[in-house]
Amino acid sequence: MVQTPLTLSGCLIINDKQELLLLFRKDHRHYETPGGKVKKEECRDLSNPSRDELMRAALRELSEEMGTGMHVESIKYFGSVIAKTPDRRPIRAHKFILKIAGTPKIMEPETFSHMKYLPIANLAKFQISPDLKLLVPKLKKYAERHQHL
Repeated sequence: MVQTPLTLSGCLIINDKQELLLLFRKDHRHYETPGGKVKKEECRDLSNPSRDELMRAALRELSEEMGTGMHVESIKYFGSVIAKTPDRRPIRAHKFILKIAGTPKIMEPETFSHMKYLPIANLAKFQISPDLKLLVPKLKKYAERHQHL
């Protein structure tokens, strides 16, 4: 039986040093982007959510996981990948590039032990989530294009 991929939406928060802000998830023992499941009530068609619906879900997850002590200065759709979770569940993970101001804070300490900015150029050296591994080449190209902005 083929499982329908779970729809996820998350945030790629990049600072001026071309580092990506990630949360360390205790149960999976890896770094991942803030984000999570798109809820059925957040969109008209869960199998084909709009970019606006995905963005609202990503921002909701960001607020739930990292608090409201920051604000989003800019947000842009980055892309999606199909991957599997550590427990082998298929996912389609959509990501948005964000610039933030303010101070993020871990709001779910039962799930995440810490957060850290990791250099995009060296992401592959860290234990990162399966969807993020697939995004590393595109993220590196993005960082190279935007390093002098």
